Amino acid sequence: MSKLANIFSKKEKKELTPQQQKRKTVVNWIVNALSIIVIVFALVVAILTIVRVTNSNGVTALGNSVFMNVMSDSMEPTFNEGDVIVAKSFSGDASSLKVGQVITFKAQIRIGNAYYESFNTHRIIQIRSNGTIVTRGDNQNAKDGKDWKNYTESTEGTKYETTSASEVVAVWGDVDADGNFTPGKVLKGAGLMSNWLHDPEKGRTRFFLIIVLPLILLFVAYAFVLVRTLIVAKLEKDKETKADTTVTVDSLSDEEKRRLAEEYLASLAKQQSGASEEPKAEEAAEPAENPSAEAAPLDEPATDSQDSNETL
Repeated sequence: MSKLANIFSKKEKKELTPQQQKRKTVVNWIVNALSIIVIVFALVVAILTIVRVTNSNGVTALGNSVFMNVMSDSMEPTFNEGDVIVAKSFSGDASSLKVGQVITFKAQIRIGNAYYESFNTHRIIQIRSNGTIVTRGDNQNAKDGKDWKNYTESTEGTKYETTSASEVVAVWGDVDADGNFTPGKVLKGAGLMSNWLHDPEKGRTRFFLIIVLPLILLFVAYAFVLVRTLIVAKLEKDKETKADTTVTVDSLSDEEKRRLAEEYLASLAKQQSGASEEPKAEEAAEPAENPSAEAAPLDEPATDSQDSNETL
């Protein structure tokens, strides 16, 4: 921990040039802007996902309004792939529907060898007596040169899909008594990103790369910034504490100054007395050493006599 604190303290001491400071400011602005965009986008996606999951039909609904992404071009030119249509929630029977209305109903789509639960949004071209609802995309009508008002089952090459009222989840637009169609609301291009993220085959991988991974990186980055901020704050607090505990002579009272002066003089006197006693101790030790040195010659004659006796 201390090593980490030292690293941060060194970084704080390093001063940046005006150009470096400007570059750092620009980078911070860009990072903060990207962070806000990612967080807001992730929040919107999370809210829409929660709303869709909690809905009984599995659609994104707010009140009576149902927001459906257009995932194909089957209804062009009425609306295009990537648009979002604002439809009305439906829970009635076939008698509540009219030929010419655009409905969203549950269906299965095939991609490769797999089938996925999805929704189709087509126009009603016929309601049979048994309650079966016949639908067709406006794009197919445009290709065949046919119109939903004069559709007949016997028309050669006609392509259509059937469903029932129980499978219808929303209705877009209305038809008056004269057979005039009034379209509903369309949010142009609002569903492009959502379609890209919810692709049946690659949607999960894209969702992780675009939403989950950036959020993880943001969490790690902000955790690092938080730890760094706490460490720098602790260093600043330690500096303030150390500055507060530093005592100067000017901050002392006269009595404290006098007491410190007396203690200082007493310590000097003690050092001087100790220094003066050392030479006396050395002088007292010298006589004790000299007699032993003089006693050595007294023994020498005995040694000479012994040598002479041994010679005799």
